[in-house]
Amino acid sequence: MRFLFLAVVALAIAIGGGAWSASVMLERFEGAGSLDVGPWQADRLAGSPAADPYSKARLARDGNLTLGLAEGMAFRAVVDSERRALRRECTYRIAGTLPPARVWTLSAFDGAGRPILERDRPSWLTSQNLMRDDENEAPVLVSARPQPGNWLAVSGTGGFVLALTLYDTPASTAGGATDVSMPSIERTGCAVDG
Repeated sequence: MRFLFLAVVALAIAIGGGAWSASVMLERFEGAGSLDVGPWQADRLAGSPAADPYSKARLARDGNLTLGLAEGMAFRAVVDSERRALRRECTYRIAGTLPPARVWTLSAFDGAGRPILERDRPSWLTSQNLMRDDENEAPVLVSARPQPGNWLAVSGTGGFVLALTLYDTPASTAGGATDVSMPSIERTGCAVDG
């Protein structure tokens, strides 16, 4: 009887400890193909057969579809260029050089991965319908308040995630990922402290 009790305790510790450590790795491990450029992060290998087991498990858990290596690359940002958490109460200016791509999209999500929808406004922008300045750049303002020029509307309060997805880009290749430039995310105003 004592042997059976010890076996059950050992199994409970092994299964519980294994589940806990896998959960921690899913939350904290960015992936073997992780690429960090300023506030932007991407897992270049996430949609490929070469993705690490934790990336595959994370995608299966979240139910997200990812781009394959030949299709493009998705960057996400949860902080601005000064490493402050993105907040919907603030206004941000996204400007600067992007890697070459056939087309790109910019969208905002809440912490659970749901799009932040603003009434009568699209929850995303595409590179093909933006206003460009004299230097052929298309800075974007992200704000809950109406903004001139290219405006990505957000609503509500609290943190959010910016997603910049590049389609058909050389940045998704091993050689192209070595020298990637990404736009800055500058906070230009905020209705709250912090």
